[in-house]
Amino acid sequence: MLRSDLAADHAFPWSAGRRLAWSDFQGSPPSEGSEGAKISYTLYSGWKCKGAAFEFRMIAGFRPRQSWVKAVVLNDSMQRRTVLGHEQTHFDLAEVHARRMQRAFGDLARPCARTDAELSALAQRLTQEEKAEQRRYDEETNHGLLADQQAAWSRDVAQRLGGS
Repeated sequence: MLRSDLAADHAFPWSAGRRLAWSDFQGSPPSEGSEGAKISYTLYSGWKCKGAAFEFRMIAGFRPRQSWVKAVVLNDSMQRRTVLGHEQTHFDLAEVHARRMQRAFGDLARPCARTDAELSALAQRLTQEEKAEQRRYDEETNHGLLADQQAAWSRDVAQRLGGS
């Protein structure tokens, strides 16, 4: 389940053993705008019932072709490291929420008795919560430019991953 969705996007799933590298950012950066890099990921989800047996899968997947980095970042050793760390924390935060969604669906009582619309509404609500936290992360770190706040977020997200 979801393999074909990942393949269609040329995406790969989050993995504790695989950190992002700049070579993963294969998209073309825009010529305008102040952002130095942009990560693209999706929370892929799917479910099915076989009788009363419920199977749910949620994967945070990185989308290389839609992720990009500008040469100005790659040519500055400090930015090269700090910006990649900021983007990695975005992806790690996506994984935190993917695990949270996996638990939420796993905790449902009699999920196969629910309609697809009910299950979709739950997935959509949890996805909106993930997007809101991603926005807060960028706001509180000023897109990674505030070193102390970035370090605090990176530690917090790493702890949340370790405890999931």
